[in-house]
Amino acid sequence: LLGGPETLMIGRVLWDEFFTNNDWPMASSVTVVMILLILLPMAFFNKFKGGQPVAGRA
Repeated sequence: LLGGPETLMIGRVLWDEFFTNNDWPMASSVTVVMILLILLPMAFFNKFKGGQPVAGRA
C-alpha cells in the first residue's frame, strides 16, 4: 500500500528472517516485540480509560 521496492517493511523483514536467512530466534524475538508493541498500549488504554471488562470475566 505504501512504500516502494526499496522501502523496508516489517512483514518483509520477518519473511526474510524466517525463510531466507533461517534465523528463527531473531524472527521470533522481532515477532514478540511487535506483539508487545500492539498489546501493551491496548491494555494501558483499557485500564485507564475505564473500558469494558473482557468477556468471560466477572
